[in-house]
Amino acid sequence: MITHRLGRFCYSPMGTFGRLNLGEFTLYTVERPWLDNRPSISCIPEGTYRCEPRRYNRGGYDTVEVLGVPGRSHILFHRGNTMHDVEGCIALGNRLGSLGGLWAVLESREALEAFLGLYGDFPFQLEIFQQGGAQWDSSIS
Repeated sequence: MITHRLGRFCYSPMGTFGRLNLGEFTLYTVERPWLDNRPSISCIPEGTYRCEPRRYNRGGYDTVEVLGVPGRSHILFHRGNTMHDVEGCIALGNRLGSLGGLWAVLESREALEAFLGLYGDFPFQLEIFQQGGAQWDSSIS
């Protein structure tokens, strides 16, 4: 089974940002800040997880679900730009920027389509890790 690596490089009050390496290209990610893995409001813990294709019923499109996160379920890769667009999930973008004064991933629809076109039809492993000296900021609340 193929393994993709998500290196988180920024933990901030504006979100948790990372790079998802997919062989020949890289996508950027945004999640909620770390809040002790609490459902719907925290990014997920570092670790290795199985991912499988799934339908995002609320969004009305196919996506990929991250499975095996302790105490959590329904964690999806989906469209979104800022941490406010995800409830414990992972939004994908082609580049970094800002929207309305918030740090963001941009071109999310295109990024998700590219991701699903390559990896949306079969299971894979996702390894999430801290990259380049990034640290948890325990003062975020």
